[in-house]
Amino acid sequence: MPLGRPRVLVVFVDAFGPAQLARFGDELSALHHRRPLEGILGFSSGALASVLTGAPPAAHGRMCLFTACRVEQPSILRPLRWLGLLPRIVHERTRVRSIAARVLATASGLTGYVALHRVPPEEFHWLDLPEREDLFQARDVGGVSTFLADARAAGLSVYAAPWQLPEAARWQHAHEAIRRRQPDIAFLYAADLDGALHVGGNGGAQAGEAIARIGTAIDRARQEMIRGGGELTTLVVGDHGMADVDAFVDPRALVRELGTRAFVDSTMLRVWGDDRRVARARQRLEDAGWPGRWLGEEQLRQRQAPMRGAPYGRGMFLLDEGAIFAPSWVGGRIAGMHGYDVGTVSARAALASDRPIPDAVQSITGVARIVRERLGLGD
Repeated sequence: MPLGRPRVLVVFVDAFGPAQLARFGDELSALHHRRPLEGILGFSSGALASVLTGAPPAAHGRMCLFTACRVEQPSILRPLRWLGLLPRIVHERTRVRSIAARVLATASGLTGYVALHRVPPEEFHWLDLPEREDLFQARDVGGVSTFLADARAAGLSVYAAPWQLPEAARWQHAHEAIRRRQPDIAFLYAADLDGALHVGGNGGAQAGEAIARIGTAIDRARQEMIRGGGELTTLVVGDHGMADVDAFVDPRALVRELGTRAFVDSTMLRVWGDDRRVARARQRLEDAGWPGRWLGEEQLRQRQAPMRGAPYGRGMFLLDEGAIFAPSWVGGRIAGMHGYDVGTVSARAALASDRPIPDAVQSITGVARIVRERLGLGD
């Protein structure tokens, strides 16, 4: 490899926010340049797309795992209604849901992330999965190209870790591939920290153990990239932080009374319907006295949420940081959560690098700009 050839190592760490970056300490000692980044409204599916494309959710169309199906398009999830034939204690088991998700993905040719969580079987007929393709291999997300796709189109050598593998196997695969191939750009993915923070919160021992493992793995990957020569830029970036949960809201009784379609995420209750139904739902949600606020269409647009066709709802009740819906359609009681309003501490991500970070990069959408400029791909 010619001396001076620019190379980039990007490590995406789920739930890597400013507070989590501070806990890494010496684990990322080589990455002296650090900055908090503004995140997005939504969850990892939207934030990861924003990191890869450099565009907000309003442009690439991702925000949450589930959307409402368009009227003219039959739901890909409709066959999963058969889960309702099983007792709830059976069909809500993680193993049963995982098997059903794998069967659906195989039968439908899906290569993206598919997780059914605890969505009631009778609701699958009107829900859709926006992520059909593997984001790391896709040419674009909602028509917006990723920096990985741009690098491939430019003829560069690209390695993207297979997110489908378990964490330890994924890191091993990455280390071996980097050592063997010495790519121009390597994109690695770490999920353990997010899981540890959900289980034990910010002060839990699980998070510290995950940080130690991830830090060691990142340092090894960086050393392997350095051996290949060239001018290496390392970027470790997250999608959000994590808030400790201190309040639980049971939404079940009110959801049954709303009289309109609703999806209960961990931190947001999203609703669809005509003006009258949405207005009535808003009133009932605000009268419930829950900690949070209503975000209507205008407020969602201000936060750059995807609004064309209202795929994620015409409005939502968004809980205050630290509160979650439990039970929700994606889980129950946990110690840590994200997915709160933009501007909250846990909605912010972090960026650490071995090179100075441009002043213009203040959001997770700016990471793609750094990668493209470093590799000579344009903006």
